[in-house]
Amino acid sequence: MQKLLKRTAQIEKQAARRNRIRSKTNALDTKRINIYQQRIVNLAHKETRNSARQAMKEDWHLGPLAPRRDVGDKADTYGTVHFRMLQAVEKPPGRRKQWGIREGDRVCIVGSKERDKGKIGVVGEVTEKAESCKVNVATPEYLKTEGRTEAPVQTTEAPLDLASVRLVTPLADPVSGTKRDVIVNELTLTPTGQRYISNYISPDTRKPQYIPWPPKEKPEFKDNDADTLRIDVEQVTWTPTLLRAPFPSGVIDELRNKYSKFRTRHEDSYIEMKEAIDEKQKKRDQEMEWSGGTPKEMLTPVQELNRQRRMERKGVEEDKLTEEVLAGIGEMMARKGKRLPPKEMEQVGVGAMDVPAPTELSIDAQAP
Repeated sequence: MQKLLKRTAQIEKQAARRNRIRSKTNALDTKRINIYQQRIVNLAHKETRNSARQAMKEDWHLGPLAPRRDVGDKADTYGTVHFRMLQAVEKPPGRRKQWGIREGDRVCIVGSKERDKGKIGVVGEVTEKAESCKVNVATPEYLKTEGRTEAPVQTTEAPLDLASVRLVTPLADPVSGTKRDVIVNELTLTPTGQRYISNYISPDTRKPQYIPWPPKEKPEFKDNDADTLRIDVEQVTWTPTLLRAPFPSGVIDELRNKYSKFRTRHEDSYIEMKEAIDEKQKKRDQEMEWSGGTPKEMLTPVQELNRQRRMERKGVEEDKLTEEVLAGIGEMMARKGKRLPPKEMEQVGVGAMDVPAPTELSIDAQAP
């Protein structure tokens, strides 16, 4: 059972590691796609700008002899923009900013590159991933349909960057107390989802001015003949009791994979079976001997004989030196001028004074 639990924990770690690698790979792929889309949009703007400059130079040089450009294939689509120029490119999640602007807010266009600078309108659509919005007072763009509809040209609202718009809200003047529309330069969002102006103190409450969110339009629902009645929906048709389970035991196998490798909760019968297998394996390991890891019932005659001899050697104590052997060793060492350890000398019965000390050469002695 421990082996099964260990395998499940290892599989969970491997799955978590794969998810981390997959998330990093997806983030890199998203970044590459965003860079590619932004490059296409910039290229479309560059081509349109260069062609317009070239046409302007030709018209200025030729004067009244300048050719008409709204003829031929461009008779109905001259002056239109490419649909890629109106695409809002998504930004990476780590580089997005909370601007505090939603559908229904009154905003003022303040971008220096916007041709509708200074206009005040209502936000109709907000794309948080691309940090863009559409304002109803922005000059519409003429888009070439390229065969998608019957009309060759259609008007559409160009998306504006949220950094180029500012919220407009009525605030009370600190001196006169009269309310007037004010362009809010910076909004602060709270963790609870509220927004307020940090550098403005309300004269009434002496606190930062909180700005409410615009009300959302409630969807209109229409009743149809096939709709379920409310009385049927609220009717209680099942009462839980302690005598039976909420659902049959076999339903859980339909909701999850019975043989999943991530499963951590098992039935009692399955746990008992695994524990019996572990106990059997434990007994089998106990029967393994030093004969190459071979079980007892699989030993050859030679292996069995060697096993028996090893067991006999393990049971016999180490041989000790007898007194006669020690006496002979002591005499031999005494003749050679060596001393026995004190314990062995006591066993032999020879004192330290009985053994002559080894001869030492004097300094004046010469080698033969």
